[in-house]
Amino acid sequence: MIDLGAPTQISRVILDWEVACAGSYSIQTSVDGNTWTDVYSTTSGKGDREDIRFTPTTARWVRFYGTRRGTLFGYSLWEMRVFP
Repeated sequence: MIDLGAPTQISRVILDWEVACAGSYSIQTSVDGNTWTDVYSTTSGKGDREDIRFTPTTARWVRFYGTRRGTLFGYSLWEMRVFP
C-alpha cells in the first residue's frame, strides 16, 4: 500500500515484478484508508513490467491486491509507481 500523503488524482500504475508475479490481481484506491475501490483488475497478469492505465480517480492510498499467484511462490514486486 502506498500513502500519497494527500488526496491526489491518479490514472496510471506501473508494476515491476520479480519472477514471483500475480496471475490475478486488482489495483485498489482509497481516500480514507478503510474503504477500497477497484480501479483495475485482471485475471491474466503477465509479470515483468505491467503499465496499467485507468480512468482518472482521486485517492490518497493505492494498493495492489493479489487474488491468484502466477508462480509457485508468493507475490514479489520490485517497485510500484503511481502517476497522475
